[in-house]
Amino acid sequence: MVRWWCVVALVLGYGGSVGAQPRDEAPPEGPVEEGPVEGPLEEGPVEGEASGDDLEDGEPGEEPEERVIVVTGTRFEKPLDDTPVRTQVVDREAIEVRNARSLADVMKHTSGVRLETNCQNCGFTQLRLNGLDGVYTQILIDGLPIYSGLAGVYGLEQIPTEMIERVEVVKGGGSALYGPSAVAGVVNVITRRPSRPFSHLHVAHEALPGGATGLRINADAAIMNEAQTAGMFLFASSYRRDELDLNHDGFTELVRLRQVAGGASGYWSPVEGVDVEARFHAIQEYRRGGDRLDSPPHDADIAEELQTERLQGELRLKHRVGPQLDYQLAYAVSHTDRRSYYGGGGLNNPTLPDDPSDPEAYQAFVDAWEAKQAALGGYGRTLNPAHTGDLNVNTYFGVERPMVLTLGGQVQVDDVDDRYLGYERRIDEAYTIAGAYLQHDWLFADWGESLIGARIDKHSELDDPILSPRAALMLTPTDQLRLRSSAAAGFRAPQPFNEDLHIDLVGGSAQIIENDPGLKPERSWSFAQQVEFTAAPAPRWSLRVGLNGYLTFITDAFVLNERDDLATPEEEVIRENRATTRVIGAELEASVTYGRVWSLRAGWTLENTENGDPDEDFGETRIFRTPNNYGYAETTVALVDGLLRLQSGLDVTGPMRVSRFDGDGDPLTVIDSPWFFDWSINVSGTVDLDDGVFVEPFIGVQNLLDSRQTDFDTGPDRDASYIYGPPLPRTALVGVGAGF
Repeated sequence: MVRWWCVVALVLGYGGSVGAQPRDEAPPEGPVEEGPVEGPLEEGPVEGEASGDDLEDGEPGEEPEERVIVVTGTRFEKPLDDTPVRTQVVDREAIEVRNARSLADVMKHTSGVRLETNCQNCGFTQLRLNGLDGVYTQILIDGLPIYSGLAGVYGLEQIPTEMIERVEVVKGGGSALYGPSAVAGVVNVITRRPSRPFSHLHVAHEALPGGATGLRINADAAIMNEAQTAGMFLFASSYRRDELDLNHDGFTELVRLRQVAGGASGYWSPVEGVDVEARFHAIQEYRRGGDRLDSPPHDADIAEELQTERLQGELRLKHRVGPQLDYQLAYAVSHTDRRSYYGGGGLNNPTLPDDPSDPEAYQAFVDAWEAKQAALGGYGRTLNPAHTGDLNVNTYFGVERPMVLTLGGQVQVDDVDDRYLGYERRIDEAYTIAGAYLQHDWLFADWGESLIGARIDKHSELDDPILSPRAALMLTPTDQLRLRSSAAAGFRAPQPFNEDLHIDLVGGSAQIIENDPGLKPERSWSFAQQVEFTAAPAPRWSLRVGLNGYLTFITDAFVLNERDDLATPEEEVIRENRATTRVIGAELEASVTYGRVWSLRAGWTLENTENGDPDEDFGETRIFRTPNNYGYAETTVALVDGLLRLQSGLDVTGPMRVSRFDGDGDPLTVIDSPWFFDWSINVSGTVDLDDGVFVEPFIGVQNLLDSRQTDFDTGPDRDASYIYGPPLPRTALVGVGAGF
């Protein structure tokens, strides 16, 4: 069913464009997201360029008088420069000029954000915010936590850019209103709502080392009535990429990947102030890694094979009752069905010996039969329906100074039915989170704004509710200087998370992760301080410099320790509590732009991450895979009135501690990784034809220097999680977009 829906959407969509200028959208006249644009706290001055993250990922095309509207930090709309909660933004133009394929690609060139691959067999990726693992980051779709723990395992690569209008990132203490799993922050994907009809088609070919290739076909289209009170947006995408064996040992470093996705969204404004929105998204994905990829997975030395179908829908009502009140009601449902295989070792088929009395021949038959039987036990299936209901109310008032009172509630139900009968593993649980939040935003002076709020959550796995307060303060002593401070508490509950349902393979045996019966929730305390300076030294020029410091403490932090039962075929690992985890760091950022012609952005992060107790395997207190130094630089040039655009970005990753286990799953060594320099270049152009039709050829190279890991583990007993560095080797991209 999913496959047919995606094909229909592809036929209707006609295409997706990557090129010099975004042609499908202008800033919408009505509300972009939650709440009214005209709220009384949006009267503060906006200086310099309205870019993405206090200098972040907004592209160079925005003139000083334009405003970027964000919603994630406050849950009501505010101009980016006026929000007291630091928010980073990657806009639609940046997504297109980078030739980004999925959410994973979108998050490049963003300070304090790192994308990494964690498995050679399945290609599992995670997003690290401010040094913390991906499980501490909450992925939102239009402000709702639709992606559950299971869906989030591969979700970064399953959200195609065709559905993304922009991405807002709020890190640390600014994200407390979003409940559990938002300790490091939230990544809020704002979906597209076009303001005019269009139709695009986009085809791209990828060339990787060793003759491996990839092919993308993307499509999107929009229709609406003349009054713009009703409209529909359609998109579809297809992507296939070959597997890649970089060290030529017969086992994958880059998995075989097949994806088909499609979706639709519509809006209707029956009367002024009322907006009804509906969205649907479907994806079907196949990925396979290990060896002998053309054989059944149980006939390989080692294999991970995953076939995922995901359906996701949302219905939302927005009502602006008057200048002093607006609210929205939203309901989202998703269903993830994943058939998977984790295992191998059944390569040899058991054959009865010619002479059954020969003990060696008979024993060889028994060994082959037992190996085949164990290999056949690696098949499993996971079903994960999830529901989210949300109410958000904003009240605007104030006698001498404007205020906004935000209150709301949210209910999440996450049902996990996970079965691997060969490993005697079964999880059949439903987890419920009921939360309520209250927030007060007050522009108490021309030079200051405060935000105080709290969220209380009752998790079905916890006896008592948990209160998570937060506070933020923005001071603007001059038009050019902004000071943002924030503090917040958060938590993460002891329930199956994404890494439980992603089973690592070490030495050919599965690792089964279980919770300690006395496991307590993690609690976090986050603090952040930003100093930002903006200036317009000459007409059309803008300068922005920011220094951001952050500190996060996590008590009762979760840790995985081996508690193996030798009588079982798998290796048991238990999640327990340990002492405090501490992350402290600073980000230095700067950007300079010249109108819509040229921009240069750069950032550098200094970070230190420590656990209070050393881990049991290596005696290390430093968090693995967290470099002390990392940064980025990106420049964009628009020539020939914007018809030719050049983009170049560099992500730099400093040395980090990486652990490695031997074929028996025992600790082997810890290494310091080298420096990595992931440099990309993209060039795109636009050729205008008759009647508004245009063609956009493009070419690019990712990881031009081929800066990557060179010491991959080898063979069927390898440590598949011993993988680090840039996710792709040198990859060339060429394609064309067309549309009107």
